[in-house]
Amino acid sequence: MDLTQSTWMIRELGQPVSALYIGADYSITAGGWDGKLSHWDSEGKHLWSVDCMDRIESILQVDASFVITSGLHIVCIENGEQKWSHALEGSADLIAFHSGKIVVTSSVYDIEHGDFMEGAIWKFSLSGDLETIDRIDEKPWFLSAREELIIGLGRPRCGILVDGEHASLGIDSPITCGVELSGNIFLGHANGVISDVSGREISRDETGVESIISHQNGIVTALENGKLVFRTSDEKVEWSVKKDQITTQSSAFSYHWAGNWNGMEGLIEVRDKSGELVVSSSVSRPRVSTSRKNRVGFGLEDGKIMVWEKELFERRKGQEFSAQNEQKSALAERLRSLRK
Repeated sequence: MDLTQSTWMIRELGQPVSALYIGADYSITAGGWDGKLSHWDSEGKHLWSVDCMDRIESILQVDASFVITSGLHIVCIENGEQKWSHALEGSADLIAFHSGKIVVTSSVYDIEHGDFMEGAIWKFSLSGDLETIDRIDEKPWFLSAREELIIGLGRPRCGILVDGEHASLGIDSPITCGVELSGNIFLGHANGVISDVSGREISRDETGVESIISHQNGIVTALENGKLVFRTSDEKVEWSVKKDQITTQSSAFSYHWAGNWNGMEGLIEVRDKSGELVVSSSVSRPRVSTSRKNRVGFGLEDGKIMVWEKELFERRKGQEFSAQNEQKSALAERLRSLRK
């Protein structure tokens, strides 16, 4: 089975893809390294593009508006037209919608110290009015905006902010990522620990945690050393595999999808519930991925956006399985003939 030939859609952004979003209506929105934002409808028809001038980090959809972080700015786009924009203090990073407000984080990188030295949490109205700024000494690395606004912090404090109040998790290591699962939040740390928001240690791996996603009622952790680890809801390790650098990962159609990079070649791999490789394909460097129920998409270094749809993917996989069985049957028949 050729993974690339089983795609539902391949489109070109014209620059490295840095952000990718699948809407509730299965429309596709992609942001680029040089600031291009493009939107396709659920059938793959291109509707509009707009130049936001700088790398797009995050995409948030609120009704008909797309609010993005682009370089130092937060920008609101509607029907391909810029409605409003604000410059932040440092790079604009994470974005969410909470209690009727747009929440965005920013961070300042100190070249001399080689680290992020401060950050801020900004809240805007839907019309673009700045309402509050909360400046902190850390870079926010994770943002959850359900009932409570939870932000995972780097050094010096580490821990989390819960509706603006700091909570120490008792783990002296920066938070690098997080994921929501079944009403709980799991946090990855730079020292390889995965904890929940109460500070309970779920696991400890040998290197730092790059990303965590929910998968099959459990979580898959991607580590700095290229290792993927799947833990079930009862925290049991079900499977693990060592690869090159894991650049991005998603869960779709009960499969685990991962982008790999070995410094020369990119690879997209699809694994089943046992961690066995189902299919893979060489591509340029996978940069981002996302999924929503029946679709999964990858954004690549060469500007390609590749989207798979569940029904087509399963049909192609079934055809490949049938072809393999026919080949095995034909081979078995030839062997029987030779024996006679």
